[in-house]
Amino acid sequence: MGKEVRKSAKRRSNPLGNRVTSGVQRGLDEQQPTLQSDQVLPVVQKLSSQDATERAWSAACISNLVLSNTANLKLLLSKGIVAQLIKLLGDDSREVVEESLGTLRNICSIDPAVCHEYFAKGILTPLSAMLPQISHIIDLVLKDASLADEADQDRRTSIWDVAENFIYIIWSLSETSDNYIKAINRLNIIAFLISFLSAADQCPTKVVIAAGQCLTTLTDDNKDIYIEFQNHPDYIQTMLNILDKFDSPEKILVRVLCCAILMNIREIVQLSGSWDDERDAVEELNRKFMPILISSLDFDIQNAANECKVAIDSGNVTRHDESTEITPKPKQPLTQQDIYINNTIERLTTLQLSLELLSNICLQDESDEDGWEDSDENMDEAEADGMADKLTEDNIDEYFNDMEKLGGSSAAVEENALRSSPVINMFTVEVFPRLIQLSTPTVLSFPQNPTLNFGVTPSLALTHQRALECLNNFFLAMNDIPSQFWFKEHVEEAKRTWSWLFSTANTIGSAPESQDRNDLLEIIVGCLWALGRGLGQNIPLEPSHVPMLCAAFTASSIDSMRVKIVGTLGPIATRQGDISTNKDIGVFVMDLLGNLCSQRSQVDVVVEALNVIYDTYSDCAFDYDEPVYVQGNFNNRLKQLLPLFKSMVKSVDRRKNFDLRARCDEALMNLVAFIKYKATERRS
Repeated sequence: MGKEVRKSAKRRSNPLGNRVTSGVQRGLDEQQPTLQSDQVLPVVQKLSSQDATERAWSAACISNLVLSNTANLKLLLSKGIVAQLIKLLGDDSREVVEESLGTLRNICSIDPAVCHEYFAKGILTPLSAMLPQISHIIDLVLKDASLADEADQDRRTSIWDVAENFIYIIWSLSETSDNYIKAINRLNIIAFLISFLSAADQCPTKVVIAAGQCLTTLTDDNKDIYIEFQNHPDYIQTMLNILDKFDSPEKILVRVLCCAILMNIREIVQLSGSWDDERDAVEELNRKFMPILISSLDFDIQNAANECKVAIDSGNVTRHDESTEITPKPKQPLTQQDIYINNTIERLTTLQLSLELLSNICLQDESDEDGWEDSDENMDEAEADGMADKLTEDNIDEYFNDMEKLGGSSAAVEENALRSSPVINMFTVEVFPRLIQLSTPTVLSFPQNPTLNFGVTPSLALTHQRALECLNNFFLAMNDIPSQFWFKEHVEEAKRTWSWLFSTANTIGSAPESQDRNDLLEIIVGCLWALGRGLGQNIPLEPSHVPMLCAAFTASSIDSMRVKIVGTLGPIATRQGDISTNKDIGVFVMDLLGNLCSQRSQVDVVVEALNVIYDTYSDCAFDYDEPVYVQGNFNNRLKQLLPLFKSMVKSVDRRKNFDLRARCDEALMNLVAFIKYKATERRS
């Protein structure tokens, strides 16, 4: 059976906000004036002034400009400001250094791609020099050491902003490239970041969160970092202590970040001294994480969105000044409406990370169901194409025997252990209902005027996306259990979810076109695919469902979306007692197979369509087999498609797309075998 690839999307919202603006002022670029080259040139020139005050003023002006308008940012980047600002990180003036650091932080918060230029211009060199200085000043603050002079007072006053900006830049670089992470590993940055978690009750929460977010990225699939934690078990104990004692609402994101870090390094985290096997270790960690993650989901996003809309409609939300004046103005105090919207966005950030972690828990301990695919990775292109050419109904059995010898067997799932798992029980009873709530669109999820969303709309959309991804992975995990007991024991809940998914798709589909909208629709179809496989004969199909899916397939030009739609049609088609629906789906799939094979495009869609045919018409005893497959002459149509599909398979380069080519080779063998099987099935 075709199977959707599971993954948790990597896109994350910025948990740190902007340094200068309130964070609710975004989305107004279209309304902001754009400066001309001759207007910004004097500002840029002052970056190299002999006067430190002018250098600091220039950096602050640039920060003001880039935050007001992305067009201004592009103009300033073209003037080479990155190299100049990086150079100023080594300036003799504390004020110049701090303004330049803050401006560099703001630039990469708006345009993360600029991190490539940061790295190329050598930003890690001045940052590495700043690291011990920042650590020393923070140590003085935490120890409440006596002040040396007025300059010492100034350094201590600004140190938390400096630390946050410093960490943000490191975090942004880490998110940009694995190669940059390797360079960052050499900065001895882990001890610095852990120090904020160790003093989480003394440091401002925003800086602790910044350190936690940066550590989450640095420990994600980064084996080189493991040795740091192995050599310093106190780092792990620090995070475990936070899980146990920091339960105040304002520290909830800190606890969730510690869960994320510990989950990333779970191979070296040991809670109880010894385990029978690695599965026990993972289970124990998950039992510790789950209550924290579940409690973090207790947030009414519908009410929050309504309140944010009231705040926006009140007119008391801060906006950028629409003048073209470039001189920085004093920071305006935030209104109550600003604060509420900011707090909502921060709370949504916590939800997104918690949902991502819960989604990852669903993916743990997967067995490799297609072990044979990796065993022939060394086969060259000519061998693979030769195998495709030689496949016939006469020798297909020989090829299947060879593949079985190469393949490995997956371990049997211990059903009773899974049924009694506290983690699965918490997912079923506590997480599942919250996923439905958090996936349901709000009044601000898809506003008619998206330029006035003040940052709430993208945060809500990403929250819906994370919740739906988690829902999808939960269904996939429950499908992996041989008995699929969840779908049987919670059939009414599963059926309601099927109907709810279609209703939600209708709501989102009527919203203005956007990337967030399209992403959510694709994830919903993925949920329907996984849920349909579990429900099987219990799918609560309505007359509009199949036409909606077929229309969505025709309207979409995205291969991954089309694969999911075809996959979703599969379990619908296998329902007994509905020959008419089966015929509609069978004809639709056979027609698209003919069209796609002749065009030699969308290979993955063809593979999934073939998998649907194999699963749907695998037995002549099915009530729809004779009136649809036989009378529709499907077998001869498949035989006619065989040469086209062979040619399509050979067009997939194994060196560039090994996984896809492996799926194609499997589908080709299955196609030859299936044609042979269906030709003789009714004679036996």
